[in-house]
Amino acid sequence: MKKIIVIVFGLLLISCTNSEQYEKIVGEWNCSEWIIESTGKNRCNNNVYFNFKADKTYTSKVTGLEETGVYRIENGLLYSTPKDKLEIGVEIKKLDKDTLQFVMSRSGQKETLTLLRKQ
Repeated sequence: MKKIIVIVFGLLLISCTNSEQYEKIVGEWNCSEWIIESTGKNRCNNNVYFNFKADKTYTSKVTGLEETGVYRIENGLLYSTPKDKLEIGVEIKKLDKDTLQFVMSRSGQKETLTLLRKQ
C-alpha cells in the first residue's frame, strides 16, 4: 500500500511540475548566450529565437534555419519535433518568468543556451 501511495504522489509531483513549466515556457524568447563549454565560445550572435505557444506548438529560428513544430515537457526535458523531422530533446536547466536555459549536446560537445523572454 505504501508503494502505491509513493507512486501516486510521485506522479502528481511530476504532473504539477510539468504543468508549471508549460505555463512558464509560453511566450517569445531571444538568445542571450550560447556557450560551447569546451571552447567558451559564444555562438549566440542574435541568431536564435523561439516562440512557444499554449497549444504546444512552436516556431523557431536557429542559426538562420526557421522551423515550426510541436513540443512537450517531460521530466525536466523539452522535446521538440520540427515538421517532417525527428524529435529533439534538451535538458531544461532553468525556467523562470524571464530566463530559459537549455543544456544540450551537438556533436558530443556540451553547450548551454540561455534565452531571455522578449519584452
